[in-house]
Amino acid sequence: MVLVGAGHAHLECIKQGSHPEIDWIVVTPSRYQYYSGMFSGLADGTYTLDETRIDVKALCERHGKTWIEDRVMRIDAAGKQVICQSGRVVPYDIVSCNIGSSDWEASTPIHVTIKPNYRVEDAFQTFRSADSPVIVGSGAAAVEMAASFQSNGTPVTLIHEEPLLSGHPAGPELTARLDQLGVIRIVDRFETLDGQTAHLRSGHSIETDAVLFLGGASATELFRASDLYCDARGFLLVHETLQSLEDPSIFAVGDCATLTAYPETPKNGVTAVRQAPLLFQNLIRFVNDEPLRTFRPQRYYLTLLALGHRQATLLYGRFYRTNRLSWYFKQWIDRRFIKKYTV
Repeated sequence: MVLVGAGHAHLECIKQGSHPEIDWIVVTPSRYQYYSGMFSGLADGTYTLDETRIDVKALCERHGKTWIEDRVMRIDAAGKQVICQSGRVVPYDIVSCNIGSSDWEASTPIHVTIKPNYRVEDAFQTFRSADSPVIVGSGAAAVEMAASFQSNGTPVTLIHEEPLLSGHPAGPELTARLDQLGVIRIVDRFETLDGQTAHLRSGHSIETDAVLFLGGASATELFRASDLYCDARGFLLVHETLQSLEDPSIFAVGDCATLTAYPETPKNGVTAVRQAPLLFQNLIRFVNDEPLRTFRPQRYYLTLLALGHRQATLLYGRFYRTNRLSWYFKQWIDRRFIKKYTV
């Protein structure tokens, strides 16, 4: 059983996985898995870097799994093996992918990326030291990171085409919060980055020395490079059982996969956490040649957005509430998640 990546769902498989007929192999490009839900706390000074990460190697050793530090570049479905960046070839009977997503790529050193998330330390250092840092996006991640950096002394410009949290009742309140913190907002579409110049659809441009793009998930190249069935954006298409359309021995969960029955399912940590127990059960059921269970995404889910100075917004469906209690609740959830997988 080869687990590619150590996202939310695979962490649970590493901890729970036990079967007399299975050798578990975990392949990740870094020893540490950083919890993206704590990145806002890292930006606003609530957490240190060490507090936001899980030691995957130690977790594997504790629970009897083999850990390999490498990046998987291709899955050879016909030969049942994964091909790694180092040239290592790892054979499998079953392979599961929980590798998250990528973000917008630009061939310029001022593009700051936190995907894959082990880049977060260098990314945040670059962003904090910039003279004119820019965040691009209008969703929850962009709002949260803009508020968190700004509240900790990093002057941020936020470029967003759509209203913040477009269509959600909390949007106007969050917009007012960013304005109160002093975030400079530019309502325009980001088009291209040329050197240190960000060009906007309106024809205007701004100078910047660090751009953090948080405009939504993009697919990694793994599945296209593996010639597997993907959606138009490059995410692996999977059944409700979390299995690839073309090969039942290939599973995928979290951001990197698109459910054919529920293609609009949000690509966020909540989805991966809910898929975790079902993924583990289905992997074992597949080994035992038993019927697999199906995943059905929940209609509403809880979101907590840190907004600087110990304030946070709790969102659940159309309901929202901003206060200090929500901030403390978020800290409790964050620390509980890390503690669960700390050896």
